[in-house]
Amino acid sequence: MARPEGLKLQDASVAELLRLYGEILRELSERKITRTTNAPAGDYAEYLVHQALGGRIAPNSEKSWDIETPEGKRVQVKCRVVLNRLNRGQRQLSVIRSFDFDDLAVVIFDFSYAVAASVLIPAEVVKDNSSYIAYVNGYRLFATDALLRHPRAVDISGKLRAVM
Repeated sequence: MARPEGLKLQDASVAELLRLYGEILRELSERKITRTTNAPAGDYAEYLVHQALGGRIAPNSEKSWDIETPEGKRVQVKCRVVLNRLNRGQRQLSVIRSFDFDDLAVVIFDFSYAVAASVLIPAEVVKDNSSYIAYVNGYRLFATDALLRHPRAVDISGKLRAVM
């Protein structure tokens, strides 16, 4: 759906906004930026990390890791779109079900999908900083400033921004 010249998003109906969103998701998929037409944050983060680190991207059904680097390291990618960095809930990453990876790539996007922060964190640091939650049968991790600045975290924000 092409947006008519001068149409402002705030003037569009909900149906028009969702149709435009669907068209955007389809176009991102056709350009091989995302692998699905789900909300693009996760696929986009995987794409950026893969482009920045190289190697190969895992098949969609692969458990525990998303990228294998040229050096053979397995990287799990987790991301969040954060509107308010002071809101702890916005920094909760999706559940980690196993630690069968070498590093966790955490990507924090701002509201416009620009990389606000991104780091690689060793799996053992991730496990030490996460909490097991029985009802989801997995571990919960928050991308706090302390975690993003952990002494063993490697900042890869610049590498991801260079891909954008």
